Amino acid sequence: MIHKRRRERIWPYVLVFGLVILFIITVFFAFGNFFRYRKILDDYSALKKFVESKLNGYEAKLNDLESKFGPNSVLDKYILSVNYLKNFGADLEYILNNIEDEPGTGYFMVFVVGNEPSWVTVKDDKKTYFSREIYPGLSKYKFYYFKSPKIMTDYDIIVPPDADIVVGKAGKVYLLFYGVGSSFHPTKIVHIEDMKVNNLMKTFSLYVPGR
Repeated sequence: MIHKRRRERIWPYVLVFGLVILFIITVFFAFGNFFRYRKILDDYSALKKFVESKLNGYEAKLNDLESKFGPNSVLDKYILSVNYLKNFGADLEYILNNIEDEPGTGYFMVFVVGNEPSWVTVKDDKKTYFSREIYPGLSKYKFYYFKSPKIMTDYDIIVPPDADIVVGKAGKVYLLFYGVGSSFHPTKIVHIEDMKVNNLMKTFSLYVPGR
């Protein structure tokens, strides 16, 4: 009986002791989980800051590239400026070419009809003076067969009066002659019906002083 009573008295203390141990273990794991959670949050925060810094860096680079290569960018303005100057230079050449019509010279121009360009070559037995594609309409080139103009441009081609002309599209090319002593209007318009015309001066009865 005595031992039974002792066991009955000790049991509540064992139960309390067990509860205390369980509480301590629970608190220990709770603190452990708390610190692990804090570490996860710190790692996430660090990773987030790293990613945001990289994204901000890429955004800055993209903005810089757009400012240099995008619409209305420095490169875009540069290309427009180069094209403008190039076109202006070409137009200036054409203006200089036509600023003064000199009656003391003789030259002809090429006119291509239709919707397709035609290849035009001016040459003789010794040399090819001009050979390229000319688009429909009146070409800007002037072919001087008697004397050179006072102002020479890229549109002025010096050719001998007895040169030959070869065209890619026969029947689509006209020659407008500005004879020696005339000004502002063509004195002769001829139709090139064959792919080759020999000796322009003889074929079209061109007046060339001294010949």
